[in-house]
Amino acid sequence: MTGDTLLQALVRQLDAAGRGSDGVARPAVILWPDPERQWLGLMPQFRVTMPLFTLGAYDIETRTGPSIWLRCIVDRTVPGVLGSDVTPIFYLPNVWRQQLRSGADCPIALQPLVELQYRGTTWHQKNGREWTVEAFLISHLRLEIAQDLRTREALLRALPRLGDVDVGSLQDRRLDAEDFDGLAVGDPVRDLLRWMSSAKSFRAGMPDAEWASFVSLCRSSFGFSPEEDDVAVAATRLAEGGGKWDQVWARFCEAPRLYPGVVIALRGARHSLLTGARDPARNTAREDSLRKDLRALLVEPHTVACSRIEALDAEHAPRREQVWALMGESPLAVALEPLARLASLASKTPGGATASDAAAEYADDGWRCDRALLDAVSLSVPPADHDLIAKVARNLYEPWADASARRFQELIGRTRPTDMVKDAPVPSHGGACVLFVDGLRLDLSMTLVEKLRARGLAVEKSHRIAPLPTVTATAKPAIVPLVGAFRAGHDASDFQPVFTTSGEPVIAQKLRDEMHARGVAVLDADALAGPENERSIGWMEIGHLDERGHDLGVEMVRHIDEELERIVEQTICLTDLGWRVKIVTDHGWLLLPGGLPKHQLPAYLTESRWSRCATVKPGTKAELDSYGWHWDPYVSIVSPPGIHAFQAGHEYAHGGISLQECVVPEITVKTATPKVIAKLDRVEWRGMRCRVTVRNAATGLRLDLRTNRKDATSTAAAAVRDVMDGRADLLVLDDANEGKAAFVVLLDEDGGVADYQATTIGGD
Repeated sequence: MTGDTLLQALVRQLDAAGRGSDGVARPAVILWPDPERQWLGLMPQFRVTMPLFTLGAYDIETRTGPSIWLRCIVDRTVPGVLGSDVTPIFYLPNVWRQQLRSGADCPIALQPLVELQYRGTTWHQKNGREWTVEAFLISHLRLEIAQDLRTREALLRALPRLGDVDVGSLQDRRLDAEDFDGLAVGDPVRDLLRWMSSAKSFRAGMPDAEWASFVSLCRSSFGFSPEEDDVAVAATRLAEGGGKWDQVWARFCEAPRLYPGVVIALRGARHSLLTGARDPARNTAREDSLRKDLRALLVEPHTVACSRIEALDAEHAPRREQVWALMGESPLAVALEPLARLASLASKTPGGATASDAAAEYADDGWRCDRALLDAVSLSVPPADHDLIAKVARNLYEPWADASARRFQELIGRTRPTDMVKDAPVPSHGGACVLFVDGLRLDLSMTLVEKLRARGLAVEKSHRIAPLPTVTATAKPAIVPLVGAFRAGHDASDFQPVFTTSGEPVIAQKLRDEMHARGVAVLDADALAGPENERSIGWMEIGHLDERGHDLGVEMVRHIDEELERIVEQTICLTDLGWRVKIVTDHGWLLLPGGLPKHQLPAYLTESRWSRCATVKPGTKAELDSYGWHWDPYVSIVSPPGIHAFQAGHEYAHGGISLQECVVPEITVKTATPKVIAKLDRVEWRGMRCRVTVRNAATGLRLDLRTNRKDATSTAAAAVRDVMDGRADLLVLDDANEGKAAFVVLLDEDGGVADYQATTIGGD
């Protein structure tokens, strides 16, 4: 959590609440009830970063007004206040969520807001209660906070200072009243930046005594007065630098988004000789220059464009470390990093003496070129720049992808595909679950492996050549754990085999029914179960990568990470249940911004024609290399040359012969070692003796009582006790500890904390 602040965490949570979920319209408003006004001290900072409106007496400067005015805001009847694509946040001090839910019994002053809880969403805890500051810090930021009145009061006093404190510096220790009171002591550098960012709000939120101290400190330390000088003077001093102003600049660079007004002030700084790193205008000028250079590359030969991109990256790379990049004002300099990787990789000629060698080389290193393209086109940049980056990326990637596809097609032509393309091996041992992911391309699988290993899972990866053509209808049955269940049918136009016994086409539901009939455990996310016995084989499907690719084209890249995270979570669930997971896919795909080039194939020559494959009519000749269908090698299939497509306008396609479509991953994830998870069940105090019961108690468990659950030296117990028959008693000898907050800590046989529970020594 290092580098995160309370304010940033709040922004992230409320931003997520405003986005809604897939298939659901964005909420019209986010309601934030705060019956105890706990969050009020943070509102001046929050207001400058989010579209926040407050219930109260009308004050347009602080965006505060009565409920009917707030209703007009969300309905956009107050012109110029709120953009059409912005979800407002209504902060409601002194309001309980239940008041809005009570309908006719709701106070008259709040009734205009009642309907908004149905068009919008209410930000609250999972249990339905309003968020308190303490609950948010404990639940979301994982802070350990003493549970006493003095600490709660000190926490609220320190809230304005806590908003932009690095939360990582507060973790791994138990926070009490002294810790929060220490935060309330003014930080002059931070206060100066807050004043520069929003002078009026800063002054309004500061008591007169603190303001006088702040003014005196600015005069003595920074050489100017917030009472006599305006923000432009401070911005000029900040731009010039020197002395303690360098400390102010360094702090600003740590979290520039917390001080948006400082950027505005720097643009108007009264100085004509700003240093390069502190001059936003100079950064803007260099972005404009880079934009012209990138446009010029669109007409350059491939080799020239690759070398020029690498030179531009060397020139502009330092700007990625400047504050303007953190502010999102250097999108092209940031985009040069993946573009330079793409240029370097795309300048290398694909190798391999055989198709198998080429596939191995691609699986080892060639996929990095595909990842560089995805990284470049997935950047969040303004629309005009996004289009330019996509065009540059296409010019760098297309020649490499086309050359590698033609080379691979040449090598495939020297080998019978049926000799090289094999079905995925059916699990031969029990306890294995095949996790099928439609369209898991090799480069994405490498990212998936990184994510799985980061979660502590043991992962083995390999690759294979997919069945031809590389479409789901052909390739999916080849990896289903059913031997001899499928054969070619009489009609190959849809590339779909049939069931060996019934002759019916292999469609999704019948495929699941057949697996179930043959003893395969067909799993769903809503009804997971572990292997019934040592011979059990499982099958599960997950993910929408291929679906998003066909629906969204290049825009599918923005959904890749969420899809991979979903696969990771599902894999962990399966391994926790005892399965050994084998992640497989049916095919990869080609992706090219602007669409794949078209190869003209007359319709009269074909019986069926897809984007990247077609079947030709008997007795006709398409003058294209042909190969046999996986399920019947006598069926002639043609594929367009290189990365061309038979149909125009497709940015995303598969079915043909290219490394991206044909070389697919296999990932084996070993099951975690099964273990009994012991949990604290009940903690009861009888005087200064604590009686504890434990669920699922294993051997070697021990109990301790600590004031800091992570610190063994903070024990308050007379002795650490062994858990016998699921029970143990802890005795506190020092009566001075009565009433203190503490933790009952359950220790495993290695001394690690297996579970813990907060308690009050000597409590009920």
